[in-house]
Amino acid sequence: MDVARIRAELPSAIAQAYLNAGTFGPLPSAAHAAMAGHLASVHEVGRIGAEAFAAWGATMTDVRAAFATALDGDPEDMALTHSTTDGVNLVVWGLELAAGDEVVTTNAEHPGITAPLAELARRRGVTVRVAEPTRAAIAAELTPRTKLVALSHVLWTTGEVLPLPEIAADAHDHGALFLVDGAQSGGAIPLDMHATGADFYAVSGQKWLLGPQGTGALWVHPRMLEVLRPAAPSYFTYADGHVGPLRPGAARFDSGSLDPTVLAGFAVAMAWVEGLPGGRAAWLAKGAERAAAARGRLARVPGVQVHDPGGPCSGLIALRLERHESADAVAALAERDVLVRPIPDTPFVRVSAGAWTDESDIEALAAGLEALG
Repeated sequence: MDVARIRAELPSAIAQAYLNAGTFGPLPSAAHAAMAGHLASVHEVGRIGAEAFAAWGATMTDVRAAFATALDGDPEDMALTHSTTDGVNLVVWGLELAAGDEVVTTNAEHPGITAPLAELARRRGVTVRVAEPTRAAIAAELTPRTKLVALSHVLWTTGEVLPLPEIAADAHDHGALFLVDGAQSGGAIPLDMHATGADFYAVSGQKWLLGPQGTGALWVHPRMLEVLRPAAPSYFTYADGHVGPLRPGAARFDSGSLDPTVLAGFAVAMAWVEGLPGGRAAWLAKGAERAAAARGRLARVPGVQVHDPGGPCSGLIALRLERHESADAVAALAERDVLVRPIPDTPFVRVSAGAWTDESDIEALAAGLEALG
């Protein structure tokens, strides 16, 4: 897979050293064109009528299939959402959790998990137990009252990949369900929904999947269809648009009226990656290669420590700077057109390296870090 060819279709990746896909990935030119074309159409022709609604439905079908391809799941098990956090909330509020129940999470979670759980504790009296992000520590918090384990596949702070199948087995042995935040895994590492052991798996479309903001999906294991209830019921929840029988499959959990413009952009972004030589498998392999190269180069920068999670890691790289605060360093790097981010409440500067990352990006970051002194 040719990095130069990839970058030619990602203008923002050329405009600067684009090393923050963990927040937003670079948008492919094809996705931009699809959204611009859709906006022009609805502006000039309109967005009502049978043809427009049929096109909207067809796009939703395409997006459901695209998420299924990226996550290695089935389209009928994909609910369409606006973000990972949206998917997490659909699960947290769609389960019958009440006072006396317990949820186990880790101390390395994004607010996309911690905020819904904090509100769940406040409003319903559910106890939230917090563990270090290791299998042993998580297992130690499980009790007969544990109803849900909720955590990330890839930690947003360091890029560490947690052992989901083992954690899932421990949770299920205690009768608990397993919810996974896949914001930093979807599009970043190879996935197989059933192999994860998850009951629910939420992802974002705008990060490593390179889609526009406002896209996401929630994978729901088929055995959970009658366990989870629609947390935000709408016209789209029901089989015929009237309150009554639910839609078949996970589509019953769709997040209401989804913007067809961003959906069109997402579908095309996904098709663009799949259409590259070697498809998504080659894309992920190239991303892992570029991340490894970045780790090796940054480890040689004086005053910089590359965090080693001690196990599998993703395209996220956490740097600890010996002589500078992370936020100050990120601001200084931005002035040099190097885009990274500080991680709140940690000492880390976080770097995202993907298939589009070339040597010039890595060298620009290394030079910027060296210039800090």
